[in-house]
Amino acid sequence: MSKKNTLSTESSGPLGEISQAPPAFEVFLDKHQTKIIVFAIILAIGAAVYVVNKGIVQSAEETAGSQLAKAEDISDLQGVVKNHEGTSAASSAQVLLADKQWQDGQQDDAVATLNAFIAGAKQHPALPNAKVSLASKLIAQGKNDEGVEILREITDDSNSRFLAPYAWILLGDVEVAKGDTKAARKAYEMVGTEFADSSFSRDASQRLLLLKAVAPVEVAAPIVVPETNLTDQQDGDKAPGEQQIKDPINPEKEGAGDAGADPLLKESTDSE
Repeated sequence: MSKKNTLSTESSGPLGEISQAPPAFEVFLDKHQTKIIVFAIILAIGAAVYVVNKGIVQSAEETAGSQLAKAEDISDLQGVVKNHEGTSAASSAQVLLADKQWQDGQQDDAVATLNAFIAGAKQHPALPNAKVSLASKLIAQGKNDEGVEILREITDDSNSRFLAPYAWILLGDVEVAKGDTKAARKAYEMVGTEFADSSFSRDASQRLLLLKAVAPVEVAAPIVVPETNLTDQQDGDKAPGEQQIKDPINPEKEGAGDAGADPLLKESTDSE
């Protein structure tokens, strides 16, 4: 009886055969290659635009800065503000313009210029200076409440700490004008305690000394009536009460007939 081989001699494939399927990354590239290329182009364009814009902005800033350096009067500064709007130089020109306007007597225009600068220059380095300048100008115009409100913002803002002592001095001056010496003293003392190293510390100390000084009491000067002596000073052998007032004409009358008298008063010796 013959034996049947129950083991199949056919195999499904060679052992150890490596799969020829494409890697997943290549599949991803095949599916998204076009999108990747487009995205790369967009990045390149964006980078080019950024470089170009940066160059344009830099050029505009340089031009505005050059014009600001040449500005000498109000009209020059107004030209920088108008023709180079949006640049840092134009914002700086507004602060300088406000001071020029104030010196020229254009007080309302100066205040308006500073308000426009503060509203549009949130991150400008000169912003704290502009606020203090605006506050002092408002106080000078008698608008104390508006000025004090801005000064309080300066004292509470950590970014404006370098101007806080000056703001406290202005606040003290306002209180002195109102007659509140207690509040003024507190403001001046704040400078000495919190900002002892500041250049404004000496000014605050001087103001404190003036507050502590007592004004002298005014006393009316006594009225002195000088004694009038109407007597002849040649009559020195008599007491002041016994001296008599002489008739200045009488001696001439008495000596009219005397030969040694005034010839103009001499009697004529010729017979008529």
